[in-house]
Amino acid sequence: MNASDLQAHAHELIAYPASSPTLNPSEVKLRRAGSASYYALFHTLTASGSRVFSSGGDALKSQVTRAYNHAAMRKVYDAYVRSPNTPFPPLLAQLNPGAPDIRLINVARTFARLQDARHLADYDLASPISYFEVVALVTAADAALTDFQAIEAQPETTVFLTALLLADRWTRRG
Repeated sequence: MNASDLQAHAHELIAYPASSPTLNPSEVKLRRAGSASYYALFHTLTASGSRVFSSGGDALKSQVTRAYNHAAMRKVYDAYVRSPNTPFPPLLAQLNPGAPDIRLINVARTFARLQDARHLADYDLASPISYFEVVALVTAADAALTDFQAIEAQPETTVFLTALLLADRWTRRG
């Protein structure tokens, strides 16, 4: 299974059945669709980020992929959304001089939005789930995945992906 399989699954979950075009997908399917889109983006980013370590072989790459932490990644996304012109603290600013590509900001913004929606869907079962909100989330994930594919090879994207893994360690002194 890969990220595109997860995103395809999200689309299947929100599709209206051909036999009954007026029947909305169930709430369970809507909750799962948002989660699938979140994980499609998450796994795309962690797989790409682990390629920085690909010279160490598949075993190392796999371990690096597993080392990404959702909460630590969220701090980096929030920094990119909050301060897109200067997402890093001053000591790290030289790693990514200038404002990041707007597509990278979209990836960060979409990740944060999908993560919030996934937490709501997974942990607050009393919270209503809107079909149109989930469709908007899946569509936003499509756009973020497309944006990421377009900028994946850029040096600033490598810095971003490495920051997702190491930013909390980069800011330590000593």
